[in-house]
Amino acid sequence: MGRVTGSLLVLIVCGLVAVGCGSSSSSSSSSSSAVSKCKNEAKKISDANTRTAAEQACTAAGKVSTSATNAVSTTVQSVKSSAKSACLAGAQALPAGSARDKAVAGCNKIK
Repeated sequence: MGRVTGSLLVLIVCGLVAVGCGSSSSSSSSSSSAVSKCKNEAKKISDANTRTAAEQACTAAGKVSTSATNAVSTTVQSVKSSAKSACLAGAQALPAGSARDKAVAGCNKIK
């Protein structure tokens, strides 16, 4: 019975990290805050083995969250770069003049 209770506690603690990480817009500070809250809850577990497993789960969840945030950031930058390139190519196809100049200026605003 202790093993089942311990497993349930680990799942609950992992759920706290997931909820904490999802509560903000993927910022690393919210992730570290969620990990801290998770570890604080894990410290309340009386069984040493279960407590250690829960603390490790908190740490692992924080690392996954950071990796996911970095991957999304890299993908967004890649998409923006591709959009800017396509925009500039389209702008350069316009006849010379103020319309093309405005289009190029607009494309250059894509960061």
